[in-house]
Amino acid sequence: MNIEIKDTLTLDDDKSYVVVSKVNYQNNTYLYLIEAENNDDVKILKLETNNKLTEFDNPELIKELLPLFLKESAKYIDFD
Repeated sequence: MNIEIKDTLTLDDDKSYVVVSKVNYQNNTYLYLIEAENNDDVKILKLETNNKLTEFDNPELIKELLPLFLKESAKYIDFD
């Protein structure tokens, strides 16, 4: 499974999420997702080697990832 920015995923909660950003950090791939119907519902997930998406609760890691997500997603914004 190849997950890219702008892809829509349906997670175990049966909600659809849009991949807003994707980064590789310390040999792991992380995804920043926003629910399609509720932009307040945000998830940061780790893409495991078996293509399983897992949630995690590590505020320090999230703090490291957020600027990387922003930098990556900025490449897809058309400022013209």
